[in-house]
Amino acid sequence: MSTRSNIVIKSGETKIFLYRHSDGYLAEAGYNLACSLMHSNGFKSFLNSLLSQKYEADTIREARSVYEFTTEQHGDIEYLYQFEFDVNIPGNVKVVVESVASWDIKKTLIDTKFSLSHQNIREHLKPIFDEHNKVLQRSFSIAS
Repeated sequence: MSTRSNIVIKSGETKIFLYRHSDGYLAEAGYNLACSLMHSNGFKSFLNSLLSQKYEADTIREARSVYEFTTEQHGDIEYLYQFEFDVNIPGNVKVVVESVASWDIKKTLIDTKFSLSHQNIREHLKPIFDEHNKVLQRSFSIAS
């Protein structure tokens, strides 16, 4: 079963919904989003970075987009990632990450606002980087 997630990206009156069907948990989608944010300089470059990402082709499927446009929040997601770029102070972003059990039951994992820099992203999105490192450590210990 897939770990589905939605990504909501806002800037002023613009609100874009993206859907990710697989690997929506913090250690994978969260880490990917944090790294994409780290290499962006705002709303447009962040969105373009996400839209350019593809799953590799294999013997069964052609290469396909990791993130797909959607019109609203899906009802069957496990994670909701929200990025709100401040139009008045370029470079400022608010990030909210929620674990979603149902429409009514959500647990906020991250709720923070900061200016874009490598250090700020690592500091404010620390739970994401910690989860990614845990997965890497488990993978390394299994391989050893």
